[in-house]
Amino acid sequence: MKPDLERFLTARLDEITAEVVHEISLRVPAYTHVRAGAVGTLVRDAVSAYLGARDKSAVLDSFRVLGAGEARAGHDVHHFETAMRTGARVIVRRTANAAARLYPPTAEYITVMETAFSAENEIVKAAVESARATAEVTVRGA
Repeated sequence: MKPDLERFLTARLDEITAEVVHEISLRVPAYTHVRAGAVGTLVRDAVSAYLGARDKSAVLDSFRVLGAGEARAGHDVHHFETAMRTGARVIVRRTANAAARLYPPTAEYITVMETAFSAENEIVKAAVESARATAEVTVRGA
């Protein structure tokens, strides 16, 4: 993808992460314990995937690990999915705003947004499927 968009968003990772944490804590009371330090790497990975700047399979693996960990910790998968989608929407919104600022709506802007929406869907799906699978194994093994 465009290096200037990646630089623009990377320079704002701390504020994007803070916004993700804030939105999750507002919308998902079960996740008010989430802190920026705990999700900073995940936000960075998601931004990279949204931009097509990093191998998506490695990013998806890290979100699968997250989903499995949430299930093993006994967290409700519906709360987890809501938290994932809330965070993903913040990142998509920030990506869209940055792309619109750097590339007035053109074919390039549309390409950036298609890549971001595709990555959002895959990341959330990987994390939630892993959480559900781990929860099933945990229940059967109990």
